[in-house]
Amino acid sequence: MDMDTPCIPLGHIQTYFDLRKSLKLEADWLQKRSHLTEDDPHEIIEVIIGIDQQAFYRHAGIDYQPGEEDRFISTRQVLALVDQAVKALKMPYLGLAMGNLMTISHHGMAGVAAVTQTSLRECLEVISRFCDELFPPLAMIPRVEGNLGIFAISEEIPLAPYSHFFFELNMVSFYNIMWHLIDYERHDFRVDFHYPEPPWGNIYRRYFKCPVHFDQPETRIVGPAAVADEELPLANRLMAMSAEKTLFENIPTRAMRFLPLRLRRMLLRYYGAFPSLEHAATEMGMSGRTLRRKLADEGTSYQKELDRVRQRLAREYFARGGHSITELSLMLGFTDSSAFAKAFRRWTGLSPTEFLEKNQTFPG
Repeated sequence: MDMDTPCIPLGHIQTYFDLRKSLKLEADWLQKRSHLTEDDPHEIIEVIIGIDQQAFYRHAGIDYQPGEEDRFISTRQVLALVDQAVKALKMPYLGLAMGNLMTISHHGMAGVAAVTQTSLRECLEVISRFCDELFPPLAMIPRVEGNLGIFAISEEIPLAPYSHFFFELNMVSFYNIMWHLIDYERHDFRVDFHYPEPPWGNIYRRYFKCPVHFDQPETRIVGPAAVADEELPLANRLMAMSAEKTLFENIPTRAMRFLPLRLRRMLLRYYGAFPSLEHAATEMGMSGRTLRRKLADEGTSYQKELDRVRQRLAREYFARGGHSITELSLMLGFTDSSAFAKAFRRWTGLSPTEFLEKNQTFPG
């Protein structure tokens, strides 16, 4: 899967780019909070109303006709849509503005399915699964580390030069949803972004009611692990199942048909105890022989995908301040640290110690 692979449902993207209905409300919201210092909200509204929707899609290389929401578009085409919107509205922080609009109702059945889960942990797992299907260029991984609960977002496909747009949109949106599901005032939360603070960094702090940090190891919402299993106020398992069924009946998905991506994301869930090829194949509903053949057809193998996941987890471990090579070797399923060091040098051209020294990730 690359920039030009059609894997994103157009119907899903239209929930983001229904500019006429949504950004008018956001312009009013921004005006009330003094977010706009140079542009008059009413001028922005006129720009929005003046956008021809079919031309908007056509300029991104999408020959769109009403009623074709069941087609798929590529990451490159989505970036072209973002580029048009940012430039037309003169809002470099458009991701924050649109994310603030993505309420539970705006997410449609995906939102209903998420917020009616029993616990916040289940809610975030559902969001992660929806992201896999509806917007595979991003990966959303909920996890617990000690007494911290983390909801991390990362790129599976480079989204430059608008990476910040997608991180802003999703972080604000899911932060707001979680804010309404749990009593944030009883807990300490923070949001981290892996990139330097942009020129509009002050606007971030108006959207988040908690500390905001830049130049962090990853983009994530961080809070106490204890809230992960608290029962949600809208918990209704029957409604959650019904909403998810309705969602996928109305928006076709294709992402998880890309077998390497499906395998990679399954392996991420097994961090610390990776399954064998046979076990992975069984979980994916096929024989080991079939999995091996299908991966070969895609130009990859189980070992290559496992190494890719191991490399990503190793880099994240070091980025978060970890420095025990022995501990990391065991977590990644290597027989000893020398086997891990050999693999790590193959991945990066550096030994783990050299990588640590180069990136200055020792704690303290």
